[in-house]
Amino acid sequence: MKRKPTSTAAMAVAATLIVLAQILPAQDFTVQMKDEDGRSIATHYISRNAVRNVSSEPVDSDMIYRLDTGKIITLNHKQKTYGEIAAAEMRQLIEKKQVSMSPEKQEAMRRLGFGGSASVTKIGAGETIAGYATEKYSAKTPMTQGEIWVAPALEVPPGYYDMLTSLVTAQVGGMGLIFKGLKEKQIKGYLLKSVATITANPMRKGATFTQVAASVEKGPIPASTFLPPDGYQKVARTR
Repeated sequence: MKRKPTSTAAMAVAATLIVLAQILPAQDFTVQMKDEDGRSIATHYISRNAVRNVSSEPVDSDMIYRLDTGKIITLNHKQKTYGEIAAAEMRQLIEKKQVSMSPEKQEAMRRLGFGGSASVTKIGAGETIAGYATEKYSAKTPMTQGEIWVAPALEVPPGYYDMLTSLVTAQVGGMGLIFKGLKEKQIKGYLLKSVATITANPMRKGATFTQVAASVEKGPIPASTFLPPDGYQKVARTR
């Protein structure tokens, strides 16, 4: 007759599993995003050390965020070139540009919803998206207000939000500020859906934009996905 494991042995096994879960890297996953009409708009590749966003528009440009090196790489497929900049330098350039604006221009930008911060408030359990349970939040920025759905089971790598918020001004009033809000509130998980209505810009006020995950596929992503393709030439950045 087999002996049942002692409680001490069982506890040791449990402790080992916990340690392994902490040291093993999170599994890579790929997210296909669509708009409210069901059209494919982007593919997001998420790995432990890097993230790549491939947008349908513009079709000739991809963004790679190297979390391990702190670099942002922009690919231009039309010209077969790529640019590279450190996230820290990007933040400095954004701050410098903001400081150089005249008070009148800063006020005009503020009225259009540029700058500021996001308010992210939990609503409760959200819908199941692409097979994953989500938590639903209200999200308000100076330019938009709406809702987002985050899947806690999809773990984002360390430094993910830090890197994305390096471009917070480029995504002003929208997802950049929302990512910053998620980081500040230490909300865990991957954002699978967002619905945002523009509230500030008179030219587009009332327009609503929806992004939702059509699929989430877990599995290894080739390291080459997060590097400039062979034959692409690096271009110097103009200051």
